[in-house]
Amino acid sequence: MKQIWTSLKSHKNIWIFLGIILLFGMGVGVYFGFTYQNTLEHTLMNYTLENPFTHFSLNHFIVFSVLLISSFLLIGIPLAIGYFFYEGISMGFCITIFLLSFHLKGLLYILLFVLLTKFIFLFLFSLYFVKILNIGKNIVSWIVYKSNKKEQLVHLTIGCLVLLLILFCYDLLIDFFGINLIHALDFLLK
Repeated sequence: MKQIWTSLKSHKNIWIFLGIILLFGMGVGVYFGFTYQNTLEHTLMNYTLENPFTHFSLNHFIVFSVLLISSFLLIGIPLAIGYFFYEGISMGFCITIFLLSFHLKGLLYILLFVLLTKFIFLFLFSLYFVKILNIGKNIVSWIVYKSNKKEQLVHLTIGCLVLLLILFCYDLLIDFFGINLIHALDFLLK
């Protein structure tokens, strides 16, 4: 645990950068929520969460895998930043639409949904981002300075795969049990 805390403190600039990207994305999402409120309000009012087949695990597994592979080509880092921005936009948009459509109950519902489905994912994604950023740095160092970075690349890749496995297990728990908890909160939307 001490090693994780030390790692978090040593990468505080990256965490601040990711926080800014997420907040900026949420701001853009709030803007789009206010802009498209009238268009989506009737659709949202008729929307029910009766579909029990919501799967986070497959989407997150594909995103993490693509980012890992593309990080060896140095395009994974901007893709990861873009995906983090997208997550911010989607959270800001959803929070705004649910707040405007269902008022306080909608805000409570979407905050619980985001807390359950996005909070741990974004934390794991931030750790993953640090690893793929280091992969990119090592690739550049290997190409430019001709220094042998194979061991570090293998170590970082294994770390990414471990985070991918942890996220996959978490997403499976959400897919099988968390969605039922979210469905139990449907009364807030009525």
